[in-house]
Amino acid sequence: MARVLRPGGVLAFSHTTPILWLCFDDEQDRAVERLCMDYFGMHRYEEADGAIQFQLPYGEWIRLFRRSGLVVEDLIELRPPEGADSTYVSPDQTAWARRWPMEQIWKARKWNWN
Repeated sequence: MARVLRPGGVLAFSHTTPILWLCFDDEQDRAVERLCMDYFGMHRYEEADGAIQFQLPYGEWIRLFRRSGLVVEDLIELRPPEGADSTYVSPDQTAWARRWPMEQIWKARKWNWN
């Protein structure tokens, strides 16, 4: 994305959080209230159905943006309001996301070299 952004251009995207990855129990196929995975070394994960997902620790995300000529302007960790329903996760997973961020929105801007 950094190659196609003009100087001053904004990159904004939504992604699952490293916290969700750390607490995701493959056997139960849901986030749980304990750590299930190592934080350091997370990168690529291949699911049983062949789908591949990628995730980085927060510091690695920031270093990747900087190497790509981007400056992080914001990181919004989403939290569903009390009483909110979800169309894609169960009520217990929505409750989990009220305690720990399940999704995040990154906002980064390409350095303006002028």
